[in-house]
Amino acid sequence: MDRKDIAIAVLTALGIQELEYALDGGGDSGDSTLERIQHVDGRTLEKLPNIPIGILGGGWPYTLEALLDDLVADLPEGDWINNEGGYGTVIIRPFEDEEDLCFDCDMTYRDEGDYGGDDAEFVDEDEDDDAAFEDQGVSP
Repeated sequence: MDRKDIAIAVLTALGIQELEYALDGGGDSGDSTLERIQHVDGRTLEKLPNIPIGILGGGWPYTLEALLDDLVADLPEGDWINNEGGYGTVIIRPFEDEEDLCFDCDMTYRDEGDYGGDDAEFVDEDEDDDAAFEDQGVSP
């Protein structure tokens, strides 16, 4: 079984109908945040149960939450972490039959120089004042 199969099997057994993650990255880092957990009975859950699903080297437990964080970070096809990065959502629907519907990834990748701020150009207001003084023959 691969990571996707394990995640689907555990989430289905728990009755989790849908998970929504938000991804945001840039520079050399990225964050994945679990935004919503929908149970099959319609309840919205606050957090995932702390379930160990494996053992890491050194004997540490590998939890469902860690598996999902790793999986979600690897699902986008583009590099959403490095350089300008990207942002978007990953939705996991364990009860869907088709993998494309089960793992829905909607990402936007930033262009070079796009860091998410406004497009306003930085203007040095003192520079305009300096030019006005020079026009009058006065040094600032």
